[in-house]
Amino acid sequence: MDTKKFYYLYFKVRDEDKDTILKEAGLSEDEFAALEKELAEEVRLLKAERSNLGPIGEEFVRYTRYLYEPAPDSAKGVTRPDAVFPYCGEIIQLPAVGVITKPDLALAQAIEQRRSLRAYAEQSLSRDELSWLLWATQWVRDFRSTEKVEVAFRNVPSAGARHPFETYLLINRVEGIKPGIYYYHPVKHGLVLFKEGSEWAETVCHGAFDQEMVKHSALTFIWVAHPQRTVWRYSQRGYRYLYIDAGHVGQNLHLAAEAIGAGACMIGAYYDEGMNEILELDGKSAFVIYMASLGKKQLGED
Repeated sequence: MDTKKFYYLYFKVRDEDKDTILKEAGLSEDEFAALEKELAEEVRLLKAERSNLGPIGEEFVRYTRYLYEPAPDSAKGVTRPDAVFPYCGEIIQLPAVGVITKPDLALAQAIEQRRSLRAYAEQSLSRDELSWLLWATQWVRDFRSTEKVEVAFRNVPSAGARHPFETYLLINRVEGIKPGIYYYHPVKHGLVLFKEGSEWAETVCHGAFDQEMVKHSALTFIWVAHPQRTVWRYSQRGYRYLYIDAGHVGQNLHLAAEAIGAGACMIGAYYDEGMNEILELDGKSAFVIYMASLGKKQLGED
């Protein structure tokens, strides 16, 4: 879904007048007329669903309490999900985590100087630095697989070691790697080209509600949740853990960025339909859960 459609729907279901929709969605008269026909049924359904919504947050917390918890699939003999769902393709190997030089910035200093950084130097990241950032966030340090359970231990906490995320990267400036969107293979510690081209920076920026730092970053992390990995063990309460796990990953990225003279900004504001479409996700069995732009600090930046 492109941004024009999104904003048309956003304001239409709120019963904004035509002039407001034309302005806010950046539509021409012809585009507006076409969307009126194309999205009439979707507008009707959205309005009906919105009118039936209760206090969603409160209901989510209430119905994921243990008192309401049904038995998880793991207790019913349902086949365990795979711990990694790799996007297939030729692997661009990154420097091995055992040979890269790991920065020695003191943890206390990294914590103290961490800030959300939205402006970056034009400097590229090295492959070693990219390897370091992925090591700190989603690299698989131990993989175990049996018929009953499969786990992929990483350098961040995750409920039950379920680690429900896959990592995609919008790469703008990394030495020796062409711009585009890449999938990170956490077991093979390499990248697989997903969509090539510098133009994807603009597309992902639009998906993040035009937050300009995405276009000017060295790279932007995009984490995709596969909820069944966690729900298989924890049933519906597992959805709580998805968002807790996302926080763990984000903090590790922040601290790892500080160690290489870079900074990050976590991104929770994106429109789901657009970002899921970019990564060809169905929005249910897999969906974008968190993002983060990252780049080198400008001179004089603490």
